[in-house]
Amino acid sequence: MANYSHAADNILQNLSPLTAFLKLTSLGFIIGVSVVGNLLISILLVKDKTLHRAPYYFLLDLCCSDILRSAICFPFVFNSVKNGSTWTYGTLTCKVIAFLGVLSCFHTAFIISAKCYVCHYI
Repeated sequence: MANYSHAADNILQNLSPLTAFLKLTSLGFIIGVSVVGNLLISILLVKDKTLHRAPYYFLLDLCCSDILRSAICFPFVFNSVKNGSTWTYGTLTCKVIAFLGVLSCFHTAFIISAKCYVCHYI
């Protein structure tokens, strides 16, 4: 790679144990809150019959997308930070995880735009 530097690797790998602990704790908290919170909202949207309307279907779709992103992409980031901010999974896995992260962001933007359009005409 053209911009690759060994000096940058040494900086990232020489983090203090406290910094690594804080990063891992915050990432674990984000993963847990994201999965549990979106799962609870999804269960509420499915069980409550009064919420079976178009705007809430969009919200359910966003919740499912966020659960998948949190369950698939974040654990790779968590393990990367745990290993001293080095990616040990290979180039293909890096590209797939990056693709899924970007796809999730564009999916969220599209669903929010669609929700605004649909709800405006309901």
